[in-house]
Amino acid sequence: MKRSALTCISMTVFLMTGPINGLAMTNSSTRTDHLEQEISDANRYISDSSVKMEKYQAMEDSSFAFYRATNFLYYQDLDNGTIGVPTEWTTTSNINTWLSGDFHTQNVGFFDNDEGDIVFDLNDFDDSYIGPFYWDLLRYTTSIYLLKDQLDWNLSQAEADELAMSFLTEYQDTLTNVNGNAGETEVKMDKATVTGFIDDEIYDVTGRDASHALNKWTVVNSSGDRQFDFSNTDLSTVDSYDLVDLEGHWSSYLQDISDKVSGWDSHYFDVKDRARRLHSGLGSLGVDKYYVLIEGPTSDTDDDQLVEVKEQLKPNMFVNSLTDASLYTNQLNGAADTARVAYKGLQDQVDDHMGVLTGESKSYLVRRMSPWKHGLDPVDFNTKSDLDSFVKYSAQALAYAHARADRDYQDEFISYNFEDGALQAINVWPQFKTKVVELAGCYADQVNADYQSFLQLRQDSRLP
Repeated sequence: MKRSALTCISMTVFLMTGPINGLAMTNSSTRTDHLEQEISDANRYISDSSVKMEKYQAMEDSSFAFYRATNFLYYQDLDNGTIGVPTEWTTTSNINTWLSGDFHTQNVGFFDNDEGDIVFDLNDFDDSYIGPFYWDLLRYTTSIYLLKDQLDWNLSQAEADELAMSFLTEYQDTLTNVNGNAGETEVKMDKATVTGFIDDEIYDVTGRDASHALNKWTVVNSSGDRQFDFSNTDLSTVDSYDLVDLEGHWSSYLQDISDKVSGWDSHYFDVKDRARRLHSGLGSLGVDKYYVLIEGPTSDTDDDQLVEVKEQLKPNMFVNSLTDASLYTNQLNGAADTARVAYKGLQDQVDDHMGVLTGESKSYLVRRMSPWKHGLDPVDFNTKSDLDSFVKYSAQALAYAHARADRDYQDEFISYNFEDGALQAINVWPQFKTKVVELAGCYADQVNADYQSFLQLRQDSRLP
């Protein structure tokens, strides 16, 4: 069930940040032309037409897939009035922190932290940068409504509204609990701190063997050496051009992390094999991604390690006029450095393998591939209770991340206590949580309409 057009249009009229011509975006033909232009521009960096075709085909799968692949539209729509954020929200001070930048239900999951604990936390920072906290809240809440239609059982509109409100309330309550103390820098969301469905999922993930990732991507050859398994259709060999970046600049990565790993075995980062990763992701499908097999702590093939080397692009939120680019320009060293700084600010106990590899013309974020990495898809939720647990701990994870990324992290980026500023805003802004639920529900309707327009554009061969 959709929200009424009257409800959503009147919100745009009375709450939009810009002039009333923002309503022009609701005209179907104008909006479709806009989608064609923006989707084409956003994917112009993909030079391989077969990869671009693969991405567009993946976007056809569902409105949720379309949403994941078009984060740039979300930030444009916040800017142009399509999402009618009240003006007061855009002018309040002390509400910025490091953001996920693309927080939705599939960008939070399980992995092991630097202490070896299996945790539930934010897991994707390709689009991270500093901005107002409600950007992450709106994006996640919208994804709840889009997830609703992907379930193989019925979740009513009222139940989706309840989940959305529960998410926002849990976020506020978690900020309240850590405001004025260091709780966010000390907590980790592991088996000791979660219950219910998420606890069950952690139990299942913990049952994996430490060699899970090695067994998935590599084989031991007849000579007893481990190498990538190129019979896996998600891998291909690395050509000579790729090697210029990977091997020619591997030392830049080692230098970047030298202070963290100086006491490790001198052969730990010796490269044993490398592969190009294919068919990976959705929003990031088309960026260069490689897997590198390294020696690890000993010469035994069973403790070899896998690291991901992923090209980073400028975060999508820079299309929004509220985004302050000065830190990116003056204090951060490009897209990969930005992602690395975001990881370390937003996560707890970040793995020491994480660093930046600076290539000829691209920058890459390097991180260890966790054998326990696991995300949740719509098929994983069998009951409303499962979603209640998932939404609760997603909200806690986001609140802890936002809180620890303020002055507790590096005051050169955020110089104030974020929790206090955000909580004051939530309490002062009229019916903040209700407004977010309304805006997210209406924007989910907009995404569904955009998805149908995208399918028509594809059918009409306007997005080759």
